[in-house]
Amino acid sequence: MRSDGAIVVLSEQSEASAAALLFADTIGKNIKRTVVPIVIGGQQSKVSNVTEIGAFVDNFESAMLVFDLRDIRKIQTYLSACRNIRIPYCFVKPEQTVDFKKIAVPISMLIEDKEKGPFASMFGRFFSSEITVFEPNDYGSKAKKNSQAICTLFDSFHLSYQIRKGRKNSFGIEFEVAISAHEQGYGLVIVSASREYGLDDIIFGCKEKKIIKKAQVPIMLINPRADLYTLCD
Repeated sequence: MRSDGAIVVLSEQSEASAAALLFADTIGKNIKRTVVPIVIGGQQSKVSNVTEIGAFVDNFESAMLVFDLRDIRKIQTYLSACRNIRIPYCFVKPEQTVDFKKIAVPISMLIEDKEKGPFASMFGRFFSSEITVFEPNDYGSKAKKNSQAICTLFDSFHLSYQIRKGRKNSFGIEFEVAISAHEQGYGLVIVSASREYGLDDIIFGCKEKKIIKKAQVPIMLINPRADLYTLCD
């Protein structure tokens, strides 16, 4: 089966978990994409090891990656392999429920957070998801402008959404939303990956690693576009 334009489920087990497959199948059916399960390192696999994920995405133009996350010790390995890909990549644990009725979109002051809008709107358009935009407790106006830009996109599609104020600032809003998402009935949180790894990230782990590790719902990660923050910051 070809993986061009497909939703690819990556697992290091002989068979992906039911949760990861259901996550991919549910999205695939609604946006009319095929789902291709791939065993990393499997016999005749298109991905013989994790380091080949980036090249695989480039060669086959996959639409989305879904990681079957059985071992949280693998999170950083997967994150490092996906640093330069331009498609969303999701982390689904076997015990997690697949439910897109409500999705959470935490917004920070960083310009790349606007990139969450098109992916959030996909769930609003194809799943009739109720979208909640979480704004940080910031003093400046950058996060508000990002939120307004995303909501303008939602309005163009006549989507159902609400805006809520978080307790944390731009540097903590994603973690705040992710760890409380399950209790609040959200089935997915959309998060921006780090632009670069600083010393603290290398020693203690980047923010997305901490979010994925603690979250009780699937996490969709979007890599920042270098052209956005180079020109706009």
